[in-house]
Amino acid sequence: MRHHTYRQARGDPPHFKRWRAVAASLAVCTLGALTPVSAHASPTTDGGPETNPVVASYASDYSVTLAEAQQRLERIPELQEIIAALHEAESERLAGWGIDHHGPMIAWVWLTGTEPPTSAATAIAAAHDDVQVRTGATVTFAALAAAQDRFGIGEGIGAVGNTGAVGGTQVDLSDMIAHTAVNLRANALEIGIDTAAAAPEPSGALDSADERTPIGPLGTVDDLDSPDTTLAHVAQLIAPHINVPFNVIEADPVEDQAAFEGGRRMGRCTSGFAAQHRGTGRYGMITAGHCDSTSWSTQGVTLTRAEHAYNSTMDAAFYTIPQAQSHQVTNQVVCVNDYATQDTCSIRSVGPSRLRMMDVPVCHSGDKSGVSCGTVDHIRYRPRLENGCDGHGGNCSAVFGRAAGPGMKACKGDSGGPVYSFSTAYGIHKGGPKDNPCTAVNSWISFSAIRDVRDDLNVNVITFGPINVP
Repeated sequence: MRHHTYRQARGDPPHFKRWRAVAASLAVCTLGALTPVSAHASPTTDGGPETNPVVASYASDYSVTLAEAQQRLERIPELQEIIAALHEAESERLAGWGIDHHGPMIAWVWLTGTEPPTSAATAIAAAHDDVQVRTGATVTFAALAAAQDRFGIGEGIGAVGNTGAVGGTQVDLSDMIAHTAVNLRANALEIGIDTAAAAPEPSGALDSADERTPIGPLGTVDDLDSPDTTLAHVAQLIAPHINVPFNVIEADPVEDQAAFEGGRRMGRCTSGFAAQHRGTGRYGMITAGHCDSTSWSTQGVTLTRAEHAYNSTMDAAFYTIPQAQSHQVTNQVVCVNDYATQDTCSIRSVGPSRLRMMDVPVCHSGDKSGVSCGTVDHIRYRPRLENGCDGHGGNCSAVFGRAAGPGMKACKGDSGGPVYSFSTAYGIHKGGPKDNPCTAVNSWISFSAIRDVRDDLNVNVITFGPINVP
C-alpha cells in the first residue's frame, strides 16, 4: 500500500520503558469476553474436532504454535482490563494503546512527552511482565480524535479543518477520501485516498477555466502522473489545515457489503448473531441495517424486521423469528469453511467496548467470502461511502471498527455477518473494499461494535442454547 507521511513515519515510539517500582499488584476483574471454553469448533462428521479459526489464524499470522496461540488469546481479556486501568491512570497524556503480537506478546500504552508515568501507572506495569508504559508520543488520542472530527471527509477544509484554504479558495476533497482513522501506532491521523478518484479529475481545488482539473501542489493544475505523486500533492494541499501529525495513504474505495445461527445467507446479506428483544421478548437474528427490507428469508424461514438502525453511527437491524412453529435459536455461528459439515462455534459472551478492541484477533463469517480472520487495527474508523452512511448521503461518524489480515476476505453479500473472537461476539459486518473479489485475501472489513449494536437495537445477544421459540 502506498502512503505519504506528512512528518517522518513512526513505528514503535523512540522512547519507551517498562517502568518498575516497588512490588505492586493489580486485582484484575476480567470481562469474561474472549475467554474460550475450548479451542475447538463443533466436531466434524468423522468425529475429530476442528481447530477454532481464531486460534488457527493467530498461529499462522504470528508464527507460533497452536498451543501458544491458545495461551495468548486466553490472556487478552486480562490485558484489556489492564490497559483500561492505565487509561484511567494516564488520561491526560494518553496517546495510543494496543497489543504487540509479533515476538513476545506485549500490551502497551503510549503517553505524550518523555516524563515518567504516574506512580499508579508505574505500579500497574510493574506487576505484569507483558505490560509496558511507553513515552515519547507527540499528541494525545483526544487531540487526534478532535482533529478527525474537524476534518470530516474533507468536504471543506481550511485552517484547522474549517472552510477556506490556500489563496482563500475552499478545497473539497470529499470525492477522493476513502476513509479517515486515528492510527494509534503511528500517533497520527490517517487519511485514505482513492488515487483513481483523485486524478486526473477530482472535485478539489478549482481552476476558473475548468471546474474539474487535476490538483497539484497546493491546488495548482499540474498533472498527477502516478499514485505516489498524487498522495504527495494531496498531503501538501492538506498540510496547512490540520494541526496534528497525519499520514496520507493510498486506500481502496469503500462500500457496504450486502442464516437461525450466524453466518448464513439472509436475503442478500448474512445473518449475524441470534438475539432476544428486551422489550417484547421476541427472538430473532441481527444483520446489517443497510440490508433493508421489511422481511428476509434465512434457512428457509421468513423473518420480519422489528428494529432498524442505519445511520451515521450504526448499521444493524433485528428480524424476528415466527412464533409457535417449533423453531429454535442457537448461540452458534459458522466458523469453518465447509458448509457440507456445517461446523459452528458457540458464542458465550459479548465483547468489550469498541475502544478496548485494539489489536484483538477476530474472524468474520460471510455468506459469500466464507470464514476469514485478521486483527482489529482501528477502533475509530470513519469510512466515506458513495451513498452516505445512511444511504442518503449522510456522513459516517468515527465510531466503527476495522480488522485486517493476510488471510482476511470480504465481498458483497457478507454484510450483517458475525465478527467474533473465540466464543465472544465483537460486531456486525458493515463493509469492505469496493468491487473486491470474494477470493482475494489480505483484505479488511469494517464493523459495528457489538455493544453499540445491542443497545441501539434493544436486544440481548444469545450466549447459550438452543432455545425453543415460543
